[in-house]
Amino acid sequence: MNLEPIINAKFKKFREQLELNDIADGNAFEKYVNYVILSSHQPDAFNGDNELLEKVNVGGTHDMGIDGIAIKLNGLLIRDLAEAKDLVKRFPRVSVEFIFIQSKYKSDFDKGEFNNFADGVREFLSEKQRQPHSPEIKSLIKIKDFLISEEAVYKWEDNPNVRLYYVAMGKWHNSKHQLALAEQFKDDVNSLNTYKEPVIHFIDIDGFKGIIDSNENNFEVVLNSIDTMPLTSVDKVDNSCMLLCYASELKKLLSTDEGIIRKSLFDDNVRDFQGDNNINTEIGRTIKEEPEKFALLNNGITIVCEKYTPSNRQITIKNPQIVNGCQTSHVIFNVEESNTVPLVIKLISTQDIEITNQVVRGTNRQNIVLDEAFETTKKFHKELEDVINALSPEYERFYYERRSKQYDHNPSITQYQKLNFRIIVHSFVSMFINEPHLSHRHESKLLDTYSNILFKDYQSKLPYFASCLTFYKLEKLFRKNKLDKPKHYTYKYHLMMIFRELIAGKSPNINSEQMVDEHSRLILNVLKSDDKTLAKFVESIDIFDKTREHWEKELHKSPHGIKDNKDFTLLLLKRVRKNNQHVTDLVDDVDFRYKGKIVKIIKDKFGKYCGFIERKPNNVFFHSNSAKGLNLFNSEGKLVSYRVSTNPKSGQLLAVDVNFE
Repeated sequence: MNLEPIINAKFKKFREQLELNDIADGNAFEKYVNYVILSSHQPDAFNGDNELLEKVNVGGTHDMGIDGIAIKLNGLLIRDLAEAKDLVKRFPRVSVEFIFIQSKYKSDFDKGEFNNFADGVREFLSEKQRQPHSPEIKSLIKIKDFLISEEAVYKWEDNPNVRLYYVAMGKWHNSKHQLALAEQFKDDVNSLNTYKEPVIHFIDIDGFKGIIDSNENNFEVVLNSIDTMPLTSVDKVDNSCMLLCYASELKKLLSTDEGIIRKSLFDDNVRDFQGDNNINTEIGRTIKEEPEKFALLNNGITIVCEKYTPSNRQITIKNPQIVNGCQTSHVIFNVEESNTVPLVIKLISTQDIEITNQVVRGTNRQNIVLDEAFETTKKFHKELEDVINALSPEYERFYYERRSKQYDHNPSITQYQKLNFRIIVHSFVSMFINEPHLSHRHESKLLDTYSNILFKDYQSKLPYFASCLTFYKLEKLFRKNKLDKPKHYTYKYHLMMIFRELIAGKSPNINSEQMVDEHSRLILNVLKSDDKTLAKFVESIDIFDKTREHWEKELHKSPHGIKDNKDFTLLLLKRVRKNNQHVTDLVDDVDFRYKGKIVKIIKDKFGKYCGFIERKPNNVFFHSNSAKGLNLFNSEGKLVSYRVSTNPKSGQLLAVDVNFE
């Protein structure tokens, strides 16, 4: 089929980036459509992480007539049931959306194919499924069942949204037959009394190109202004002004043709929408109860754009990016009463990236509590990025994509060469902390669990690099069919742990730089050779398979759920070590030495020094009795190492064996 030239060029680039040139055009196109549609919902969803794209691509045998399925929870596309449970526990309120995609690598909108698509979605959303369905769809149904169960329902902000996309590369002519089928489908879903009325999009070639342009912020919008005031001239800034308008004008910018918020506008924002927190609730209250005060009480929006052109009371804005005001924008988009609210917009026209960065920094100086959204802005991650850039060319070139779309400007970097924060957390926790059974957990949960262990400035970056390179090499072996992907891919983090143990033995204390560097170099020496790497992973798979056989046939335990089972991890380690050594668990191990700064020194009632060491979630207490030989006078701010113990009476966590570093 001859695609429209721009779409064809984008499709060709996508195939090259994901190494899909060897699969059929129709199958590759399904993946591309899923990528484009879902990127409009979460622009950074697939950055440096190809696992999610694999999960949403459900087309194939027993696909129920559906090519793509995604489940959104508070704006995030989720991968599995455990992640859904983590996020439901984390947020006080949740919004849920089910997205279904059917794409055709042809020009006509086929009535029968749409009917099959609608039937499959109807079946998916129903309480019971009678059609045969693939394991991939079955896992998504489990997530759906959890999200509409009593365990999650009490946190709903509203009934879940249902959104269908039927995509073909021709012209949509409002077919009465297909519109009638769509109305019947809506009635059937409404009768379930569980979901909001479904939204169905028939996306033709122009609509699809529009979504691509929107994802890349390649569009223009005309806003009607109440008044404007030019700002002073600045070098490398083409134009700038303060713009007063009604919020209804901002909504022209915020809303896509499909009626969802244009998430790509916020790529340069410091943080994503934070939901119903106190600040956003107050913004909503002002809009509803005191709209005339909104412009006085709200800091407004800052927009950087490629160009803007004023004309009387209208301003045409080209390729905008909202760099400050993400929270305000989302509240305005979500609150129906916001249309008549007056709003102040600072509008800056520049094509200089450093000016844009300065604006981002200058307009986001509010005090923010660091969480996983800000973790990658810390010094450690910038240094890790530098280490990866320096060392990876010696092995195979890959990149740490710390920021959304960081390397999109370089078409020579493939999707598989980009590793994101999620992958780094999962790889390190699996390889060096021996917890691959936690690899299904959301990265925010792992960051919280290991907050006193991971990403400390005083730690060596070499083990983090080694775990990243191991992940990259293993992914490549699966992608090139050197290893059995259907049988073993889901256990890749277990294989990485075994791989490390086979090469270097038991993982040392990660705070001991010399020991952990020697350990990491043993692994890196193997990773330099493709043949040695493959041989060690083949050996790792053999150990995994024999352990699984022992688990099932001799221990008579269920083969289901071993991926998430800590006991199975312990059995793997026992076999690879060929003895019954205790497995190090860095969270509970009393011999593990932590590091931290003394944040406070006080005296007890006997005049002896005691104090607190910085630790999450609460600083840990220590007494001079546990810091023998140390002069604690004026020691606040000094770095110490310590072990942890528990007060037998109060259960309070204590720091013991405290030493200056």
